[in-house]
Amino acid sequence: MSLIEDTQVAALLAEVSDFGVFSLDTDGICTGWMPISSNYQLAPVDEVVGHPLEKFYGREEREAGAYWKNLKTAKEKGRFDTEGFRRRWDGSYSWTRISIVKKLDDAGEHVGYVGVVYDATRQRDAAKALHASEEAFRALVQGLHDHAIYMLSVDGRVTNWNAGAEQIKGYPTEEILGQHFSIFFTEDERGRGVPDQVLEQARVAGRYREEGWRVRKDGEKFRAEIFVQAIYDESGEILGFGSITRDVTEQYEAKQSLAAAQEALNQSEKLRSLGELTGGIAHDFNNLLTVVRGSAELLKSETLSDDKKIRHIDAIVETADRAAELTGQLLSFARQQPLQPKRLDLNELISGMSDLMKRTLGGGVSILLTPSSGLWDVRADPTQLENLILNAAINARDAMDGAGTLTLATRNVHGKGGDEVCLSISDTGSGIEPEILERVFEPFFTTKGPGKGTGLGLSQAYGFAAQSGGRLEIGSEVGRGTTLSLYLPRAEAKPNMNQSARTRKADRDVPRGTRVLLVEDSRTVAVFAQSLLEDMGCDVVHAQNAEEALIALENEPDGFDIIFSDIVMPGLSGLDLAARVRSQKPTLPILLATGYSEAAARGEGSEFPILPKPYKRDILSAKLCETMNAFSQAA
Repeated sequence: MSLIEDTQVAALLAEVSDFGVFSLDTDGICTGWMPISSNYQLAPVDEVVGHPLEKFYGREEREAGAYWKNLKTAKEKGRFDTEGFRRRWDGSYSWTRISIVKKLDDAGEHVGYVGVVYDATRQRDAAKALHASEEAFRALVQGLHDHAIYMLSVDGRVTNWNAGAEQIKGYPTEEILGQHFSIFFTEDERGRGVPDQVLEQARVAGRYREEGWRVRKDGEKFRAEIFVQAIYDESGEILGFGSITRDVTEQYEAKQSLAAAQEALNQSEKLRSLGELTGGIAHDFNNLLTVVRGSAELLKSETLSDDKKIRHIDAIVETADRAAELTGQLLSFARQQPLQPKRLDLNELISGMSDLMKRTLGGGVSILLTPSSGLWDVRADPTQLENLILNAAINARDAMDGAGTLTLATRNVHGKGGDEVCLSISDTGSGIEPEILERVFEPFFTTKGPGKGTGLGLSQAYGFAAQSGGRLEIGSEVGRGTTLSLYLPRAEAKPNMNQSARTRKADRDVPRGTRVLLVEDSRTVAVFAQSLLEDMGCDVVHAQNAEEALIALENEPDGFDIIFSDIVMPGLSGLDLAARVRSQKPTLPILLATGYSEAAARGEGSEFPILPKPYKRDILSAKLCETMNAFSQAA
């Protein structure tokens, strides 16, 4: 009778296991043998049946009678289980598990034994490999002294601890196990509940990573790179957290030192630029002052003819205008020149400047305009932008020695920071050497000869671009020419405007009898401004500060047609005064003036018109009219 009747079952078992089934009589002689694996099929049935199975035991076990002892134990206890190396029929050995069960008949008499022998070599080898891998991993973790690796329970308590953690954080294993990991955080972070927030984020997101400050056992803070990983079982339930902390204090301090060195270098560069800036300012202003002082002294001469007096007066006026221009360039370079941006079509702007550029550049320079169709509008100060374009064109002409092609091109640009419009100005000149190109935006840096340029043109353009929310780039190739590219942000969609309101020109002459409240703290400027206004036919009341102006507004029975106020004054500023007047008398026009105001440069008071100092008579008159007309239209 076969030990396993169903051959299909036997075949299935052969696919999944290496084992054999046997039966023995009471004397240990094999009476039945069914090998269910290739290993055991090496032993022919007729050479196994009828013999004791001790031939599968090693020599030492046979000499010790292990086979017979095992049968005795099975007989006495009903069952015997063992495992160890057993000999295969081909002479090789395998790690084998053996179970022998005492067999009884229906009367309960001992009639023999049945058993199973199982080849566990592969499982044992796999278990040994797993154990070796676990030991190697444990040795690796324990050997990482520059990484603190530890496990946390679900509630954040330390459950194991490597040597690196002890070295970095200072806690020995026996002391830290069971402690809450919040002791690694600063007192301030513990007070704000940061440890719980870390675990919650790791629980929700699966992991948490940061760089921050942690505390050693001795209270010393160190910079750490922290990683916390949530650990789940097969069902998705969280078992705890694994954490790795690396001490990056040295790297952090190195970065800080590098940043400090970079800042020191930047300061050095700033000081160098400031030195050049100071020298350039002194040089240019001393030249201007020489003209003004010399002309003023000559005007004292009683023998000076009228023609020469007019000539010297014109020289003073021209020099004052040049000084104002230089101051404007300095403020623009510092990005502190108050701009008055308007919606512009760059195609129309450069087209309208073409005749001016032709006259300025001379017949040797060909001007090529390549406007892009469908160009977006921009918002920029038209006067500053025209100056930038004209200065760039003059620089290009000089680079081409007065002969060549100047190309002005426009295009729309889809940049990472948003939509922009690019205006490029290219020449066919000699180009700029790379070492010089790096310095072209520095103040007072120029390649022109003495007296041929201030060196502020490109630095002013750079400041204007930044202040307008854009940027300025330059590219050059020696022998082929230079391209200056101005990028300005795209303007918002056009508002609906009445064409007549858009094209209406304000009267440029102030109506005689206009009542003006002049607010100016500088005595000399006040005398000049009052004389200028009275010469225009205005009735002027002067207040030395904003406080006096507010009193004058209350006490003047006929009121005023407009307030003309300086911005920078002791006490309340002109911006403060304008805000108060706007809230109390919203229909009263206000015109502000300033040589420079930090608040105005930041954009404060942008709802009020601002007249830059110094100003000319015709510009002041036009600005007063424009302001009053704007208020009357709004009313």
